[in-house]
Amino acid sequence: MACCSDWRTHQVPTFNGMYDTNNGTGENYQTLALGELWKLTPTARPKARAPAIIPSLYSGPDARTNSVQKDRGQYVALTGDIDSGNHALGHIVMLSRDVLGSDTALFIYSTGSATAANRRWRILAPLQGPITFSAWNETQEAFYSYMAKHGVVMDRALARAAQPVFLPNVPQDKRNEQGKPIYYEAYRDGAGGLAL
Repeated sequence: MACCSDWRTHQVPTFNGMYDTNNGTGENYQTLALGELWKLTPTARPKARAPAIIPSLYSGPDARTNSVQKDRGQYVALTGDIDSGNHALGHIVMLSRDVLGSDTALFIYSTGSATAANRRWRILAPLQGPITFSAWNETQEAFYSYMAKHGVVMDRALARAAQPVFLPNVPQDKRNEQGKPIYYEAYRDGAGGLAL
């Protein structure tokens, strides 16, 4: 993976929820710089409208189509989704660091459906430069296999070309009377973090 530019400047398509689509409109998706993701705090939306990205540089109107991203996508981050096992954040950080390296930028955050008794996680790790879908998919699968070998089952759906990666979000029904998340944990190391 040759370094093309600062990973923080890569623009990835962003949208709101499973059903937000530009397909058929002729309009490109809005984009968000990859480095901005490391600064995010949880939104307070229902999951159906929660913010999401695809970790690819292709943001055309058909960017949410698997076959299109397989053909045109250039991927700039590895992603992970852990929905079972109730693993502690420190354990996920340790395993991620073991496989991805101790100096790489890394953002791990609890999902909108996570609770203190049922912890669930998303993982983002930037790549040095854009890679094809086939190279990215192979790397994703290797990451998932490593984690599974160490007792952490990852949702392999995130290895699909246009699968949404939901960003930090804690819906209103999982917040207290003051509007604060009842449960949210995150680990972010990115200020000086390197890419894979």
